[in-house]
Amino acid sequence: MRAHRLLFVAALLAAAPAAAQPPAQAPPPQEPIVIGPPPPPATALEAFTVSPGAVLISAYEELGEVEGVFVEAREMRDGRTRRIRGIIVTIAGRQPTPEQAFVDPDEFVDLLKGFDELLAITTNPTGQFRNFDMRYSTRGELVLTASSTRNRGVVYGVEVGRLLHARRTLNGGEFHQLRTLVEAAQQKLATLREER
Repeated sequence: MRAHRLLFVAALLAAAPAAAQPPAQAPPPQEPIVIGPPPPPATALEAFTVSPGAVLISAYEELGEVEGVFVEAREMRDGRTRRIRGIIVTIAGRQPTPEQAFVDPDEFVDLLKGFDELLAITTNPTGQFRNFDMRYSTRGELVLTASSTRNRGVVYGVEVGRLLHARRTLNGGEFHQLRTLVEAAQQKLATLREER
């Protein structure tokens, strides 16, 4: 009988810490992610379509890749007289399909100037503040950044995508390589002749 009481007391003591703990709380409900219709096209390259029954011809040349950022020159046409050219910058993100930014020819000059302005930053340009961020963007959501860091000096970034964003962080050499690829894409498109 005494052994029975000892077992009963031992069982109560073992269960006591578990009973003393508050019940586990359920995680708060998460808000559903609602994605509405896509925004209207911001660039002519993005907006180019053909009517049903027509053939869309898409010709492109991949110029290269820097740390997962791909640059290509592209021409799209309807097989007759309409055509559009531009640069596409792609980053594979967490989404099943890669994110892209489209750049029309009228933005090429300013885009290269944006690269150059950011690459010229080697120290904090603000003087009065410890940290800084600089940002350049195109109509099609190609975003270039230069930011201060504690240990690495200036760090660069590139971001693409209009609804979902994909981003890569680059060092100065990689950012300069990306500029070279964009310039090569611009030069490729400039050398194309107008075919009939």
